[in-house]
Order: sequence, then C-alpha cells, then structure tokens
Amino acid sequence: MYTIPEKNIYKLPDGKIWEGAPVDVPTSQADLIAKAGKEYPTSWLKEQGWGKKKAAPKKAAPKPAEEKAVKKSDVEDKAVKKDVEDK
Repeated sequence: MYTIPEKNIYKLPDGKIWEGAPVDVPTSQADLIAKAGKEYPTSWLKEQGWGKKKAAPKKAAPKPAEEKAVKKSDVEDKAVKKDVEDK
C-alpha cells in the first residue's frame, strides 16, 4: 500500500517527525523523509516513525467554582459624592 503525503515530512535530529514547509522546519539538519505529492510505501513511512500518534494527556475534571460571599467592607464605594458647600 502506498501513501501520498500532503506535506513534506522531516525527521528532526532528536528523532521526532515534523510535517510542513521547508522554511518552517524548527531545527537545522532535519532529514527529508517524504516530499509532498510523491508516492511512498506506507510501511516504510511507519518504520521512519510517521503516523504514530501519541496518547493525548488526560485533562483533569474542572473544579467547581466556589462562590464566596463578598463583605460590604471589601467593596469600594465607587459612587461619586458631590460636596456642595453653601458659602
């Protein structure tokens, strides 16, 4: 079976696989494994590390928001007071 990748596939020096344009490769000395639009054996691409998906980290359940009573002394009085003096 053959695969035609939509993007260029690079193998980075640390062993990770990266897909995208050659201008956007995050590190230098990345090896081009597959060129976009060309046909490659799927088994060979998998040997190189392409197609392996990492398990997504599980997200913790959101904690319920605690409602706190606000004391009247904690809140500033933002009302504008007019100081009217009769002279």
